Amino acid sequence: MRISELAASAGLPATTVRYYERVGLLPPPVRTASGYRDYDQDAAARLLFIARARRMGLTCEQITSLLPIWAGTNCGAAHQRVVDLIEEKQEEVADRIAELEQFADQLEGVRRALEAESPPPACRADLTCCVPESAGVPVAIELRPRNQASIPGRSAASSVSAPPARRVSQKVHTPPLKPAIG
Repeated sequence: MRISELAASAGLPATTVRYYERVGLLPPPVRTASGYRDYDQDAAARLLFIARARRMGLTCEQITSLLPIWAGTNCGAAHQRVVDLIEEKQEEVADRIAELEQFADQLEGVRRALEAESPPPACRADLTCCVPESAGVPVAIELRPRNQASIPGRSAASSVSAPPARRVSQKVHTPPLKPAIG
């Protein structure tokens, strides 16, 4: 089967199939005389497995650790490894929820502080009348791209239910503002 058919069978774009080949999740397929990739049913089953694992939030590295299933590994060991990976992912999700709840509480505090006082007739040079100093408290949250379709393995349709492929941890903070000169 051609790459477009294989990709469609797992609900992925062809670029993602090529990416999975490049990183070793999918073995390179045989090529037709004209150079087209020609995938078999094993590749379709493997790609579906990879797509499902990615939708559960597993990384490519974690999925690679599961791929010995295709080499005849004991299913019980693979089953336990999936359970372990899911438990790890659940812990990550719980941590993320706690971070977001803390961030939501801080945002609520800033909103209340802003509502508690009337704005001055003219903004202060440091703009603390609009963004109070309490807003500058760093909160450790993970920033994610808004457009999940830009992540390998994501289409716009799958981005709603699927977690991001990769997260970049950054501290969110408000640097002091310098008044404009001029």
